[in-house]
Amino acid sequence: MNNNSYNIVVHIVNLILLGAIGFIAFFSVVNISPPIQDPISDMFSFGFLVFLLVMWTVNYWFQFKKKKWILPMAGTVFYIAIALFVGGVVMPFLRDIIEAQLLLH
Repeated sequence: MNNNSYNIVVHIVNLILLGAIGFIAFFSVVNISPPIQDPISDMFSFGFLVFLLVMWTVNYWFQFKKKKWILPMAGTVFYIAIALFVGGVVMPFLRDIIEAQLLLH
């Protein structure tokens, strides 16, 4: 009984995370503003989505393998914290560096 309830919680938490990734992916693809071609932005959006999916897969596998009750909540909190840090700090920083390098050439 305990194992079944743990599996249900892990699956629900990870489906919510996967839904959030799908939401981000949808709005990074669908653009309601006038079309402006920005291949650097598209590249970083794709890279960020791949990073989120890989990080989600590792998180899900780790939670499912270890079967400890703290992992679904702690894994989700760490996942969100890392995703916000990478999406809000690391990706814009890397984009600025790449754009600066492209402008110098």
